[in-house]
Amino acid sequence: MARRSGRRTFFIPDSSVTAPIPASSSAPTPSTPLVQPERQAASLDASAGLPTRPVVLVSWDGHSTPLALIHLDATPEFDWVLFDYTGRQAAGPRTLRGQSVTVLSAATECKGEIYHHLAEHLAEPLAKPSADLPAAALDAHPSASGSTAASATHAAPPEYVSLIDDDILISVSQLNTALHLGRVERLDVFSPSLSHDSPFSHQWMRHQPNRVYREVDWVEVMMPFYRGDLFLAGRAHYRDNISSWGIDRFLIPTLQQLRGQTRTALLDAVMASHRRPVTSGGKVYRNGRTAWQERQVLRQASLDLIDQQQPALRQSAWFHRLFIARETHNKWQRLKRRLARPVADWLDAWS
Repeated sequence: MARRSGRRTFFIPDSSVTAPIPASSSAPTPSTPLVQPERQAASLDASAGLPTRPVVLVSWDGHSTPLALIHLDATPEFDWVLFDYTGRQAAGPRTLRGQSVTVLSAATECKGEIYHHLAEHLAEPLAKPSADLPAAALDAHPSASGSTAASATHAAPPEYVSLIDDDILISVSQLNTALHLGRVERLDVFSPSLSHDSPFSHQWMRHQPNRVYREVDWVEVMMPFYRGDLFLAGRAHYRDNISSWGIDRFLIPTLQQLRGQTRTALLDAVMASHRRPVTSGGKVYRNGRTAWQERQVLRQASLDLIDQQQPALRQSAWFHRLFIARETHNKWQRLKRRLARPVADWLDAWS
């Protein structure tokens, strides 16, 4: 069965129909062994210039059960990073709840600092000279001339990087599915959608049935997935942002446009649940700014990047949507925004 959404047609499996596989199909035969996902991921590690395994970071308070809201129902097709935002735990590799994880630890005020610490952690091996790399890595990265040392100056970034809040209820199999959809649809930024019983900030982040995904301009910082090189491209801007406000709305979309990585989607095929209330943006952080002020700083930084690198973007429909239309509201738009949440709550109560 096919459903049409905009210009794209998505096929939703119908369990009542079983079609035979044509003889010309590329389905595996006894002489064509199946390649397991973990072997596919490992092959990326060994291929010159290709990304390494995806990284999924989950935040942690350092004393409660780690990965408490993650249902460990499958083998992860990614590497775990557990971020202790209290700074209680020692950093390093560990096995927790039967999972091999890398623990990062620092006392932080909000998620922007987690972006910063993860970017620094991922960037560190990329800057190591070839002499610091293991011999296997050197052998796997030969240059065109046959020399291995010249081409192995840098490791590769992860294929995707995800940062999941510790109040997100989701399973390993859902995370695997999200990564699979990202690959097959060649997405650069994506996120699971939110269940309707979740506290939310943006109405459009909520789950819509009978869809695989929706193309959107940006996804919020609650549980995003980014291409690894795109995530690292924002590294310098994460340093001075504590709240994470402005990273999702302005910085990442701007970097996407400048880098030609513009495929952004909300995955309705993967629905997660947010289990705590949304926090206020009124707190003053140690840098003397509120979340809103940090948002405005990154908005201006994004405008500066556009003016420096691709000023023609100011004339685009994308620029108008992100930097103009959604920033200036007339009376009718303000009324709609005030009515949207109570109307949505009423509809949910009767559904």
